[in-house]
Amino acid sequence: MNNNAAKSSWAVAFTVASVWFGTHVGGGFASGNQVVNYFSQYGWTAVIYPIIAMGILALIMYTVMKFAKLGGYTNYKDTFAALYPKPWMEVFFEIFYIVILLAAVAAAVAGAGEVLANFVGVDYTVSANKILFNLIIVAILIVLSIFGVKLVVAASTILSTGILITTAVVVIAGFAADFDAISAQLLAANALEPVAFTDAPGKAIWLGIIVYAAFQCVSIPAMIAASGELSIKGIKRANILGWLMNGLALAASGAMLCRWYPLLAALQNGGVEGFTNAITGIPNQTVLNLIGIKWILAIFSILLFCAFVSTSVTLVFTMIQRFQGYCFPKAIKSEKARGVIVGCIVIAICFAISLLGLSGIIKYAYGYDGYYAILVIFIPVLVWGIPKIKKMEAEKKAAGTAE
Repeated sequence: MNNNAAKSSWAVAFTVASVWFGTHVGGGFASGNQVVNYFSQYGWTAVIYPIIAMGILALIMYTVMKFAKLGGYTNYKDTFAALYPKPWMEVFFEIFYIVILLAAVAAAVAGAGEVLANFVGVDYTVSANKILFNLIIVAILIVLSIFGVKLVVAASTILSTGILITTAVVVIAGFAADFDAISAQLLAANALEPVAFTDAPGKAIWLGIIVYAAFQCVSIPAMIAASGELSIKGIKRANILGWLMNGLALAASGAMLCRWYPLLAALQNGGVEGFTNAITGIPNQTVLNLIGIKWILAIFSILLFCAFVSTSVTLVFTMIQRFQGYCFPKAIKSEKARGVIVGCIVIAICFAISLLGLSGIIKYAYGYDGYYAILVIFIPVLVWGIPKIKKMEAEKKAAGTAE
């Protein structure tokens, strides 16, 4: 295979698409909370809307990556500085990216705290318990961010693979379980009726397709960096594969949780002991608990906890690297000291946000940053990016350098 063919091969494109998949399918996805908030609560559309949402994101991602390739840009800062009419407008994307990273760390803190509380049988919905368990996670983050970053980075691939496999097992188990018998028994025992799906078609389209795709633009920086060796054809193939991988995985999880949603919502709304956060907490953990496969529940809980902690440490370290150079470099000469200060500030902010709970962060922090992304990413990419790409392609064609 020659070099040009390698740059556009499906195999190489798959490795780049996997970067998008790994960024998307993290703890928020594996918990099921993100899927319920944006898809499953609205019913059968949970099978269709994820595929449409990921298709829209693939189009935006392809356009940005193609623009970067044609312009010779290798990072998101240079790419957006050139894409916007004025270079300084790149700060608009920077704001989106920082907010989503802070929200992701906060969600991971809340998620890890809730997984730990559920695992030891403590009601996480009690405010004092939420603060206590989130503080435990924060203490772990501080130690790992200072002393164990290399260990976490080394283990991240294994953790990601493990959580993907166990999440797939959860989805399969959720479909295979005798849902009718489990539901009938629990509803009768607690004198409850199944909860109806949220009847809001317009909201389902807006949140499940547009907003979800918008805040998932967090994958753009990693995809630009990963696609440096790809040709334009390879970039197109990477986005086709990414669309299918992410869309189908999201649709499968959405369909499974759509099946369980009426029961889980009924148990939570009815205040049944042990299910007070069945929907707003870790729905996949609740499904496994109801199915009764204890060993899978234990493995899933441990891996999900580790995935949340790993995500937190990695993103905190990313923020430390990004901002320690601005933390009084003249007054504080030690890079490590500046790193500790930035890390403590970031963790303190994320702890405060984490008290919203996993569901609140995913619904509001992710959601509002998604609204912002529509204005500063979607619209600029379509309005300014596409015309600039056409101009660059025409120039390369005229110069005889088009791929």
